Amino acid sequence: MASYRPVWAEVNLNALRHNIRRIKKLTNSEIMPIVKADAYGHGAVQIVRALREEGIQRFGVAFLEEALELRGHFSDSIIMVIGPTLPEYSEILVKEDIIPEIFQVEQAIALSEAAVKLKKNAKIHIKIDTGMGRIGFRETAFEDITQISLLPNIDVEGIYTHLATADSPDLSYAQSQLDQLNKLHDRLCASGIDISIRHAANSPAVMQVSASHYEICRPGLIIYGLNPLEELAQDIDLRPVLSLKARISHLKTIDPGESVGYGRSFFAERPTKVATLPLGYADGLRRTMSNGGEVLIKGQRVLIIGKVCMDQTMVDVSDIENVAVGDEVTILGKDGDEVITAKELADRAGTISYEILCGITKRVPRIYLDN
Repeated sequence: MASYRPVWAEVNLNALRHNIRRIKKLTNSEIMPIVKADAYGHGAVQIVRALREEGIQRFGVAFLEEALELRGHFSDSIIMVIGPTLPEYSEILVKEDIIPEIFQVEQAIALSEAAVKLKKNAKIHIKIDTGMGRIGFRETAFEDITQISLLPNIDVEGIYTHLATADSPDLSYAQSQLDQLNKLHDRLCASGIDISIRHAANSPAVMQVSASHYEICRPGLIIYGLNPLEELAQDIDLRPVLSLKARISHLKTIDPGESVGYGRSFFAERPTKVATLPLGYADGLRRTMSNGGEVLIKGQRVLIIGKVCMDQTMVDVSDIENVAVGDEVTILGKDGDEVITAKELADRAGTISYEILCGITKRVPRIYLDN
């Protein structure tokens, strides 16, 4: 779709490559990047294409729709759905060679029936709830997996769990989760059920829980250059991949006492030069940035004044020399010596950096830099 508005997100593929190479230094396990939610807002197809050039073969998504998008572009990649797929879509999974997460016996039965019908084998990974409390087999896991392993045309390739507190300085709960997974896996192997792949490590676990690396690691956030352990001073030299930018669309000067924006929440105390930016909360700039959030212009921080609108935002550029319509504005990213990080935006919004990245909406075009 053509874009006629001076708003865009830059996705630096060289930074992405740097990050995956750094991750490879942290583990000897196979890396399965998590590229759900359109690769955390970066563009899944483009991100997967770049990661394939780095030797990555296996990718994780959250839903069947995401898996099918990737399968349409990459016929030979290993794609796993780490999320629920309804049994009625089993034939699609089998036909497209997509590995599903199985956490109910009924799913496996439907998949087996589809595989028999299509005369194919279906690989599955079994999800175990060891303490995250979302989905997964629990008390009857051994019996259920034993039943599943006997189904025709089913290959139980993997077993896995998700760690709830891998970003904590206290890793005792994470270790207790791993102990549960290990105990179950050992019991299955002893009974003759050979499951060759285990996985549990999300981004923080890749960084600080080496016992969770197993055969596969599942990094997400760190691929995109954000550090989930900043408060624990864990630095692995990551480079943020995405920046959000715009250009000034309008300039004016208002007198003391004049207001800006909905609800007249800002009043000028001095002659104030106001720049209007052509983006707002419908693009992912949080409304919590109203009256106090900052953006970068000419390497300087300037304040957002008034309330962030759906499509426009106003900033005070009174102290910026030679500012002009068309000047570049950085909402997320680096300009000169100044940088606004996703964590900074998240802290102001009372959320996490994951949500900031995923919240940059589809109407913001992504521009891919590869130099």
